[in-house]
Amino acid sequence: MSTEPRSVVVNVLTTKALEIDEPDWCVDPHGGAQFRPDLTHNGPEIAASFETSLGIVTYLRAWISHAPYAALADEPLPIVAVELDAEVVTLDPASLRAFTATTRAHLDALDRLADEAEHIRGEAR
Repeated sequence: MSTEPRSVVVNVLTTKALEIDEPDWCVDPHGGAQFRPDLTHNGPEIAASFETSLGIVTYLRAWISHAPYAALADEPLPIVAVELDAEVVTLDPASLRAFTATTRAHLDALDRLADEAEHIRGEAR
């Protein structure tokens, strides 16, 4: 065994504050971002709510979102994030319009189901 002093190279992570441009619409405090790719700007959230016998159900949460430094960002500009079935999906404006058209058609189908249920129950409008 050698008694000579040895040295090793160790990669260490150093941090410093990073000043970034903040869009006017961003309301996110960015507390969780530790690396540039983690940074996401999020706008105010909108959501639909409906009161049921079990309480208020909140659904279709949505907000403008942009991760300007994400390495695999598919969209260089802000997109809309929508929470569907506990998953968050991101949609460009054209995809969001297609989603809302599909949702409107589904809402019409729900109205038809309500009409049918009323008819079956003898509660015609």
